[in-house]
Amino acid sequence: MKLSSLVKRGDSVDPTEKSNASRRRDGVVLIVQNNADKQLIIAETNEVAANLLGYAQGDLTNRNVMDILGVRTQSFLQEELEFHDDAPDFGDVIARQRIVRVKNRVGDEMALPCTVLRVVSQGHHPRFQLVLPDETEQRAREQLSQFLKTNLESRLERDAATDLPNRATTESYLELMKSYVAAGDMSVAFAIIRIDRFERSLARYGAADMAKMVKHVASFCRATFRSEDMISLLSPSTLGVLLFDISRESVRVVLNRLRGQIRSHHIAFGGKANFSVTISVAFDMLDADRGAGVLPRCEQAMANVDGDARNSLIELTDAR
Repeated sequence: MKLSSLVKRGDSVDPTEKSNASRRRDGVVLIVQNNADKQLIIAETNEVAANLLGYAQGDLTNRNVMDILGVRTQSFLQEELEFHDDAPDFGDVIARQRIVRVKNRVGDEMALPCTVLRVVSQGHHPRFQLVLPDETEQRAREQLSQFLKTNLESRLERDAATDLPNRATTESYLELMKSYVAAGDMSVAFAIIRIDRFERSLARYGAADMAKMVKHVASFCRATFRSEDMISLLSPSTLGVLLFDISRESVRVVLNRLRGQIRSHHIAFGGKANFSVTISVAFDMLDADRGAGVLPRCEQAMANVDGDARNSLIELTDAR
């Protein structure tokens, strides 16, 4: 198999990457998080978002994002958001909410299934697109939910040790996703996550303890990804992840953040109070022609990485 374009990245996000483009029919609010001033500022809104909220385009520029959020969402942000560089940011916090309450100019609230996309930061301030979907977008999400329920849940098999969907389930899901990607308007990504130096740790600590480590990494994935995203067990040392409705740029940012969070979160393990776990990740986007082949492509890319390497991110950009 030829990997014609394989990109291995370090910890930082590429400062040249383009912002995440939303559909033209969506309302978009660009938000800047200023940790020093402990503020979330609206940098820009498109015309769709401004009209939805009852403003003229430009009226919301430089205003606090709380001005357009409903009371319940405001309270959630105030409780969960910490303005520190190493703490969960606006994107992490809002991503936990499948429904976000926004309010228009006269104070009427609307409950919307919002999406948060990360865009390239300027300076040290993280930037996010809060995407307010129209009815067409909502129908696409409902179709995805129905597709998953109808076609995938009946094929679910779980690993006994970790209670995660197993490899056979993952392969079946990927085969089914080919037709969904071909018929729909949704981007889907697949990633494999490998616990670094697993065999060395397995020899020292044993299979039972290593299964606990896999669960630890899986729990971080579940906290990071959205509820419809699938996390599975591919092998004793690797997890598989299907990420729905996401751009390549957002996948890269989310997986970079996941690697950093796991590395910095020490756990009690193997008799040590501060055990450090690191992961390496390989990912690619699905398409109708190559959906089922994404698993072996990512596994081959990971196999090409030095076994002693740690904390790598590998992006398959044109593997055919």
